[in-house]
Amino acid sequence: MSIWFRNFKSAFFRVDPEMPDREKLGRALLWFGIGWGIWWTLLPVISLENTYIDILENIVWGSHPQFGYDKNPFFGAWLGYGAFRLTGGSLWINYLISQIFVLSGFWATWKLANRFVAPPEAFLSVIALAAINFYGMKATELCDDVMELGLWPLTVWYFYRALVDGNRLRDWLLTGIFAGISFMTKYYAMVLFLPMFLVTVGTAKGRAAYRSAGIYAAAVLALMISLPNLFWLFEHEFVAVNYALSRAALSSGGGSWINHIYYPWRTISRAFSVVCIPLILLALVFFHRSDTTRPGSDGFHRSFLLLAGWGPFASTLLFSLTTGGSINYSWVLPCFALLPLTFFYFWKPSVNRMQVKLFYTLIVLLGIVFGAIFLVRSVYQQPYLKRKCDYENYPGRALSRIIDERWRKHFNTPLPYVVGDREAACNIAVYSGNRPEAYFSANPAFSQWIDEEDLRRRGGVLLWEGHPGDRPDFLTRFDAPEYQITAAETVVVPRATPEWFSRMLGRAPKPYTASFAFLRPQGNTEQGRSR
Repeated sequence: MSIWFRNFKSAFFRVDPEMPDREKLGRALLWFGIGWGIWWTLLPVISLENTYIDILENIVWGSHPQFGYDKNPFFGAWLGYGAFRLTGGSLWINYLISQIFVLSGFWATWKLANRFVAPPEAFLSVIALAAINFYGMKATELCDDVMELGLWPLTVWYFYRALVDGNRLRDWLLTGIFAGISFMTKYYAMVLFLPMFLVTVGTAKGRAAYRSAGIYAAAVLALMISLPNLFWLFEHEFVAVNYALSRAALSSGGGSWINHIYYPWRTISRAFSVVCIPLILLALVFFHRSDTTRPGSDGFHRSFLLLAGWGPFASTLLFSLTTGGSINYSWVLPCFALLPLTFFYFWKPSVNRMQVKLFYTLIVLLGIVFGAIFLVRSVYQQPYLKRKCDYENYPGRALSRIIDERWRKHFNTPLPYVVGDREAACNIAVYSGNRPEAYFSANPAFSQWIDEEDLRRRGGVLLWEGHPGDRPDFLTRFDAPEYQITAAETVVVPRATPEWFSRMLGRAPKPYTASFAFLRPQGNTEQGRSR
């Protein structure tokens, strides 16, 4: 931490009245990014005993190499599982990779901002992002939305460079790579591609790109990255698209006409109240005086920044307005990467060294405060006070040990399958020493790798929250004569919380009740009886 502040001090606390140059600012930003990444990597490591459902889900998905899964394309699953395996089954690597995506977004935004504004304002355009909760507490989970925090700015940066730096093939290929990976991380990336297309047809530089081979090479490369997933979607009846439509409340046709107004307005109100208005007001407090002597913006850069900066959010609203679809709040996480840059580019504030120092100090303090809130929420508020058990506090390790022991006692074989909702199945599949196959909600469309004949032959565990009478409807299919089910057992275990905190507090967190029953392996006899 001392190195972090010392390097920043060398850039800003010198006596000379001139602003530090780009090199010094870049060095200060590097140390800020390192400190930010370490801070938000360590916090979940020390405060989460269990982990986020998206991390577990990616590990389960990626353990079955496919070009698509029931909710998402393949990139996040492959990355999450690959990191999990390369570190010997460790989960901390997911928190680190989350921060790598955040810092990649910082880097790309820094590079782009230096083409639009002076270095001090480019620096501010990046560190201001750290005031957005999406880049702090919300970015500790390695999920598709967090990955896009890095992938979208990288795509935009190389796209810009391809347009203004001579249509170099290398820049176009990098644009195609990051565009393809963005799309194969989440289909929502389509809202980024529409503004990029508008830049190519609505500006002179964009139209000139069609006279070179680079833009076509980028399109082909992005298509090649995406094509295996498109074939997979055809083979699996567009299950991931259907999931997206159901999340947008469109699976049954879009509902009432009022949704065409309500859902876009809800998206605007949430985004502006949580992100846009607080960040702009914060910037105005520090940089309220506009410098009217500075030259105006040129047409291309103005159009590019408006389209690339606000186009994805506008495309999202257009989708909701025309279809009546609901927009999940987390989807818009990557839409605001250029919001601070937009402010500095169009407002053209007068910026001095002291303002930059104070703004930087405030951002660091906000990061510390948000980190403390995250820590208290994770180790105390969620496991000890909250009525509902969150994903991060699901007692996956404890339940896995109990189920493994009971299964071995009954059948003296490794547990081959776990059938339950996504939370239960993912936890047991990852934390169990037997690494059973996860069968999500007993639905073959959700777990394409399941061989039901093998499930009948080898057996498995049915797991659900609550008591035996709370068994969900999707498990009733195992009441059929071809299955043999043991009597349900109920266990009560504490919610997951770090041991260091429960010892310090001197009491266990709230209890979690779960029930399970075993599908007997066909043709095998029990080696023991549960007591």
